Amino acid sequence: MRLIMGLCLAALAASPGWAEYWSYKDWNVSVEPHETEQDSYLICRAWTGGDGDPVLEVSAFSGDAGPPDFYPMAKVQEYAPRHHPTLMQQGGTVDFLFDFDRSFSVEAGINSWISEEGLAEAETALRFQDHLPMLQAMQQGRWVEIWTGSNMFYEASLSGFTAAYGKMMDECGFSLALPAR
Repeated sequence: MRLIMGLCLAALAASPGWAEYWSYKDWNVSVEPHETEQDSYLICRAWTGGDGDPVLEVSAFSGDAGPPDFYPMAKVQEYAPRHHPTLMQQGGTVDFLFDFDRSFSVEAGINSWISEEGLAEAETALRFQDHLPMLQAMQQGRWVEIWTGSNMFYEASLSGFTAAYGKMMDECGFSLALPAR
């Protein structure tokens, strides 16, 4: 019986849909292969949060263009409990404030919707020109406060971000280094 279970687990681990995971202090990385008839690519994600908190995430697709021409977008995702709205509301903005320089911030728009399951969800959308400055600030900081209006919505640890970002980018075949801010 153990041999059969071991063979099943080995086959499952070798299957093309099997994701790999790593942890770097407060950040996690996953790499998930996707195969279609036309294409084969990896989705590489680095994130912190979750378990009831919002998620601060950076992701890349191995088939996309990458640095130095295009940098991944950092975004915050919020999932509200059933019958409750998200704190981030459609048409609003959030501000990312970093510990190392309170005069520097990055602003992002908000997209919100109701999922097929009837749950309120929302995420931020950075402007293209803010992708690199956001990543540079995340690499430099120890934490980032995320504000909606005059309320701090979430404080995310950046401990382990640089290692997680490097692993994510390496796994998807991109340059690891971010130019200095």
